[in-house]
Amino acid sequence: MADESERPRSEPEIIPPGDAQRRGKGQPRTRVFVDTRGTERVYVVRPSPLGVILITLVTALLTALLLVLLFGTFLFVAPFLILLIAAAIIVGILRVFFSAR
Repeated sequence: MADESERPRSEPEIIPPGDAQRRGKGQPRTRVFVDTRGTERVYVVRPSPLGVILITLVTALLTALLLVLLFGTFLFVAPFLILLIAAAIIVGILRVFFSAR
């Protein structure tokens, strides 16, 4: 016979095929995981149309915010890059002008 420490605490739930389709639309599906720390239940619910709309809006707002930050950074850094390039061109022209004499 198996040792007392090897026996599972509970038996797994066996769901017959097709039983998930017979459940109501709003009822959550339950997943049970058993590991060394014990049993954990995870409830999975199909999102409602309002939930999908809210998730889409939040994702769109975060994406827009990220684009505004990136565009703002570009607009802030672009004048410095233009000044750096202009300075390099002017220094190159002056170097040629003063080295020719």
